Amino acid sequence: MLIGNYLKLAFRHLLKSRETSIINLGGLIVGFTCAMLIFLFAKNQLSFDDWNTQKDNIYRVLTIDEALGVSSNLVGITMPAIGPAMKTELSQVKETTRISYSGRNLVEYNDVPLYTENCAYVENSIFNVFDLELLAGNKETVLLNPNTAVLTESFAKKVFGVEDPMGKTFEIDNSTNMQVVGIVKDLPTNTHLRFDVLASLVPTEADSSTRQFLSTWRSIAITTYAVLEPGASEEATEADMEALIRKNDVGENFSVTLQPLSDVHLSSTGILFDNFNFEKTDLNYVYTLLMVGLFVILIATFNFMNLSTARSANRAKEVGMRKVLGAYKPQLVVQFLSEAILLCTIAMLVSLLAVGLLSSYLDFGIPDNLLVYLLSDASTVVGILGITLGIGVLAGFYPAFFLSGFQALKVLRGNFKTGKSGVWLRRLLVIIQFTASVTMIIGTVVVGRQLNYIKSIDKGFSEEQVITLSLSDQTVQQKAEAMKNELLQQRGVLSAAYSSSMPGRGFGRRGIRPEGSDPDDVWIVSVMSVNEDYFPLMGMEIVKGRNYSKDFPADEQQSLIINEAAAAALGWDEPVGKKIGYGPAERTVVGVVKNFHFASMRHKIEPIIIAFNPNPTSTLSVKIDASQTKEVLASMESMWKTMLPAHPYEYTFFDEEFGRQYESDEEFAGLIQNFTWLSIFIACLGLFGLSTFTAEQKVKEIGIRKVLGASVQGIVFLLSQEFLKLVVVACLIAVPIAWYSMDGWLEGFAYRIELKWWFFVAAASAAVLISVLTVSYQSIKAAIRNPAGSLRTE
Repeated sequence: MLIGNYLKLAFRHLLKSRETSIINLGGLIVGFTCAMLIFLFAKNQLSFDDWNTQKDNIYRVLTIDEALGVSSNLVGITMPAIGPAMKTELSQVKETTRISYSGRNLVEYNDVPLYTENCAYVENSIFNVFDLELLAGNKETVLLNPNTAVLTESFAKKVFGVEDPMGKTFEIDNSTNMQVVGIVKDLPTNTHLRFDVLASLVPTEADSSTRQFLSTWRSIAITTYAVLEPGASEEATEADMEALIRKNDVGENFSVTLQPLSDVHLSSTGILFDNFNFEKTDLNYVYTLLMVGLFVILIATFNFMNLSTARSANRAKEVGMRKVLGAYKPQLVVQFLSEAILLCTIAMLVSLLAVGLLSSYLDFGIPDNLLVYLLSDASTVVGILGITLGIGVLAGFYPAFFLSGFQALKVLRGNFKTGKSGVWLRRLLVIIQFTASVTMIIGTVVVGRQLNYIKSIDKGFSEEQVITLSLSDQTVQQKAEAMKNELLQQRGVLSAAYSSSMPGRGFGRRGIRPEGSDPDDVWIVSVMSVNEDYFPLMGMEIVKGRNYSKDFPADEQQSLIINEAAAAALGWDEPVGKKIGYGPAERTVVGVVKNFHFASMRHKIEPIIIAFNPNPTSTLSVKIDASQTKEVLASMESMWKTMLPAHPYEYTFFDEEFGRQYESDEEFAGLIQNFTWLSIFIACLGLFGLSTFTAEQKVKEIGIRKVLGASVQGIVFLLSQEFLKLVVVACLIAVPIAWYSMDGWLEGFAYRIELKWWFFVAAASAAVLISVLTVSYQSIKAAIRNPAGSLRTE
């Protein structure tokens, strides 16, 4: 009954102080909603791969390449032979498995062709490492035989429809018949693993090349995972792995290390050859967003505390009267705490509803409704209840004890005065709020400028209006030349060219023997092959020497083109004419291409060697006239279906493909920007409430000043100056914090902007301007009020 009375009184007070209640509720609802959305995003990112029961003991084997010519030293692949050797020779290694990522492959069943998105050749031990749930098949033996495959549940339906796929055979890449021996449940979305077909990594008796590949220590070419025994030392295992590769005569430039499974998604942005780990992000991004979420919830909480403290003086007579009527201090404390907790509870319930409604508009990689996902974890529910109660107690604590300590006699005689402690608390809270907000504004400016910079920087090629077609198998490549020649006759097609890869997709590496180098030096560089039309099509500039040409038939076997980074690394001022050992023979450098970015902007441009191959390889690039895009695409589709009816027609705009490597950065920037402006909104909401309260407290003072001749401008300045001083102090505190934070963030980019002074001035000016506009409304409203009305009440 007593609790019911407290709640009844709390509701009455909330309804009586509507404006204050609306401001408090609005700030808390926005703050709670933002914080929960950030928490959901971060929770999903931090949960990657934790569905594996052995997650704490699973590691990925990485290779460190210290060869000359390599600046991005850490790669996600390693020697094919190291996995089995680790299991056999290292007692602390419980299990290993190898995965050879194949990517897009043509699959055909009953003459119906389609592409896999992520095909991988794997060992059967993958089921002993990861918790892959087989819906059909025996995980102990399912992939022990060659030419067998396990399909995901969704891909099996895509290929076989309603038919039972078990035991059926499909053709892959027009060359190999694969028998379906198992169906695996679709993987959860929070995993770095991506596949729809798991093909057996077991060679046939006639396949000596694959058998040799799997046993070699001489190449870096396969993804390997290891499960350590519980309690095994990671450092000791790495030392034993190092001894293992030295025993097998692996080059001194290579070493190996272990990466915990929990780091694969969140700590791999600097790793190249990171097969199928396409959605990786930066752990710092997640922590930064969590910090933003904390800022937002604190700003909302401080608003609540500020207004509650400011308004407490208005309830002094109420407290005095209740004390006269017999209320005890604990009862008054509980009453005021009840009001704060009730307001927080209402705000939290509305926020939870908002999260559920926003679920259909937000893509956090969470398949469930965001509210269902949020409340599915008991610890999260307890956390929500704790935060609601905690913020209610925090916001109501000071007013409760401050008000309950009033002396009833002084209050009722009119001798009550607010203490300085409440004023200083409000000032401190405003400073903290705007320090966080200004820091976030600066962060938004810097992140946006950096992303614009890496998009606009000279990449060394033109990605606009380039369409790429995948020449996925030998059948397509046999038709490619005829297709290219016919395309060049089409209106709107400007040029066409072959290449073994494209910037952003990753290039292979190989050892070279540069002329004049020390025989003991180990040189490894990135490599690709192109035909003579590739450089002009991509807008790449030959800065020295010449391009490849069919007028020089020997180019295919005897010539090479290098980039400026290769020339600089080799110390060649005049590289044209120099010799490079490339494979079994020496070749001559005939040209130098201007540096171009073939990896993420997080990596420096490395040396690359481009060989000449006039024949179709893996990619056909087509440069088109932008005004003829629709017509060209229609012609290409018609031509493809005529020439290659058994192959699905698919194309990619290269600029969109290249831009996808910045998706994680852009998502981070978007989230930072949105939550920054919401935090500003919450802070200004509180400032609006405080300025309203200040204007009300000084209504008679303002009336007297106006009677004595004060101008509207003077009164507005009088009411605004205190808040502006607090915002300026917040800006001074925020600038060094933001500079330190953003300078650390920018260190993750090989190509970065400089932190300019105007970033900070602009952010601080924006905060001051926003606060001026917020406070000015109430200040002007108070300044233009007729003084007669306020003085008549005296």
